[in-house]
Amino acid sequence: MNYIAHIHIGNHTQTSLLGNFLGDFVKGNINDKLPQSLADGVRLHRKVDQFTDQHALVLKLRQKFPPALRRVSGIVIDIVFDHCLLMQWSHFTLQSEHDVLSDFYHQLSEFRGLEHPHFTRLSASLLNDKWLLNYRELATCLGAFVSIERRLNNKIIFAQDAYAFVKAEQQLFATTFSTFYPELLEHALHCKQQLYPKPLELQLGDKGTQTHK
Repeated sequence: MNYIAHIHIGNHTQTSLLGNFLGDFVKGNINDKLPQSLADGVRLHRKVDQFTDQHALVLKLRQKFPPALRRVSGIVIDIVFDHCLLMQWSHFTLQSEHDVLSDFYHQLSEFRGLEHPHFTRLSASLLNDKWLLNYRELATCLGAFVSIERRLNNKIIFAQDAYAFVKAEQQLFATTFSTFYPELLEHALHCKQQLYPKPLELQLGDKGTQTHK
């Protein structure tokens, strides 16, 4: 999943919006790199990505791509699903996308704990222009594809062909997303329960109750 989806999942699970966003930039062991709330957000991000990559609907959608685009199909799907999420936002949450993203921008503005060149450039751009809501327009996906081409030093040229495919198959992407995303949200809540087990005082209370039986 891409930026907006991870932020939304943070909101849906009541975990750190910023932590869920940071998962693309923090690699390896995170225990000594971030505060607990952010580290748990990164862990949830990783579980979300793993679930997405292995999901039957996503794998089926990847097979619909022209052969020349299949190597980048995962990237394309992640980005287009952000557009789909904004188009279907009210199906998944009562809180507006503007309010959720405003909370995220605030968290991002106060964060100083990561040295990563791409993150530094991206966070500055996000805070200056607050452009995530631009993904309401499908054409924003094309801009993201072109940006990825540049980051890859144009070793893979896919942006125009991928965008043409996405435009031709908008309904396929929207339908797949509307079926897949509720399952992802349910999985994310399950993962949160694993990250945040029953509080210690409740565990002690349970033990105390058992001794009186």
